[in-house]
Amino acid sequence: MAVSEDCQRLASRSPIPAHESERLKTLRAYGVLDTLPEQSYEDITKLAAFICETPISLISLVDSDRQWFKSERGLGAHQTPRSQSFCANTLVDAQTLIVTDARTDPRFKDNPLVLGDPNIRFYAGAPIVAPGGLVMGTVCVIDTEPRELSADQIEALEALARQVMVLFEHRTSIARVEEALGSSKEAQRHQGELAAIVSSSDDAILSKDLNGIITSWNVGASRIFGYSSQEMVGESILKLIPDELHSDETLIIGKVRNGERVEHFETERLTKDGRRIEVALTVSPVRDAFGNVIGASKVLRDISARKLIEKSLLQAEKIAAAGRMASTIAHEVNNPLEAVTNLLYLLRPLIVDTAGLAYLATAESEIARISNIAKQTLGFYHEHTAVSSVSVSDLVQHAVAVYEPRCTLNGIVIEKSLRSTQMLFLRQGETMQIVSNLIANSMYAMPSGGTLGVSTEDINGEDSGVLITIRDTGVGIAAQHIPKVFDAFFTTRSAIGTGIGLFVAKQFVEGHGGRIELQSNDDLQKHGTAVRIYLPLQTSYEGSPLLGSDAVPKQDQ
Repeated sequence: MAVSEDCQRLASRSPIPAHESERLKTLRAYGVLDTLPEQSYEDITKLAAFICETPISLISLVDSDRQWFKSERGLGAHQTPRSQSFCANTLVDAQTLIVTDARTDPRFKDNPLVLGDPNIRFYAGAPIVAPGGLVMGTVCVIDTEPRELSADQIEALEALARQVMVLFEHRTSIARVEEALGSSKEAQRHQGELAAIVSSSDDAILSKDLNGIITSWNVGASRIFGYSSQEMVGESILKLIPDELHSDETLIIGKVRNGERVEHFETERLTKDGRRIEVALTVSPVRDAFGNVIGASKVLRDISARKLIEKSLLQAEKIAAAGRMASTIAHEVNNPLEAVTNLLYLLRPLIVDTAGLAYLATAESEIARISNIAKQTLGFYHEHTAVSSVSVSDLVQHAVAVYEPRCTLNGIVIEKSLRSTQMLFLRQGETMQIVSNLIANSMYAMPSGGTLGVSTEDINGEDSGVLITIRDTGVGIAAQHIPKVFDAFFTTRSAIGTGIGLFVAKQFVEGHGGRIELQSNDDLQKHGTAVRIYLPLQTSYEGSPLLGSDAVPKQDQ
């Protein structure tokens, strides 16, 4: 194929690759140009815009005289002339292109897309590179304001471009497999080619008879599931399917018997080591020379990584939505808190009893702490009050004193061992919130009473610091939930929990340079939970310019 005259004319706008004819031939061979939208590609542009925080994201394929968008988000166009293409500049060196301000870049400052709609100022494009090294186009993001990307954002954009190439290759493999399996006679003539395709595919490609017995098993299936071909040929497909999903196989076999094809069916399967993985299945009927259905060919793709990204995106969207509520919540909560504070101030001259004054002081301290928590709503507003040198034992004692009357009322015995003598540079409000949340969690876990253990101790040696331990004899947490306890919005108390407490505690502890860990057992005979917080002798805030003198006053231990 000769390079078109239009392509040659574009040389003054963007460099033409040495192998342009071969590149265009490769691009068109994938059969993607001018196809309808597909969810897998829409997901990628959605992720690109979210990760890079831009209003526009594209999967752009550079044809001879145009750039065509397999997926576009925020642009409102399906293609633009190649003469206006930013993406074409990646074709020669296959490197990610970053344009921080197009209006000052001599390559693009006169581009119609810069001077007019959509008024491009920032552009970042990661090349979509075919196995032979030829660039098909880019996954790119666009903004109308000058800006830069972090190294992590660039790396993520490049990973999404690689994922587009995987989708292209997967598309080609499926098309070739389907073509090869179209008829038995044709399949026989191309048996060698089909065997090579099946053998080299990264996806699991297997076949089974109408009783669900596996008759073939490729290398991709071994890589995904961990079983060799010798282990699986002759075995039932149910070996890979969780018990509660066996009915799905009955449904799939029923459709295959009727000559129907099952496309992109998302479900779960079991690996040899017992892990559950999320997969997408395409199942096609296999026919004999007379057209009778004699089995099924299955192409299975591990989509666990994609699902993890989708869950992370959903989690991030939930957190972002909560963040947008933060300022409103802080305002609405702080107004009545100020009224309560004023009432306590007016009440102080009327109380002469020593114990009453002590309770009043504690109430005032807690009101101030609640006001600070409102400003930190859901952990999106970080405390900017002064860092101070604080006795960890005094701070923990103060938190225990607040909850002690409620513990007594609920039949909870408090066992204290506050042996630490260290003073650490801490954000006092954050640390109080951590300890208070953990004590409150322990109380909820002991509705019929129990024992609450609270201790502090100094750790000496290479890992010098202070260890805070909150231990209870409550109902405990099931083993399958423990890996999720520090995730935002995860809770085992759906009626009263928000799933934010431990998530915020982890952010605050790690912000101080420390670490937090949880152990729990829900066994009927031996149940309870222990949370340990390690704070280093030199926290992240030591040497901060915000040092102050707002340490918790010492109280009797």
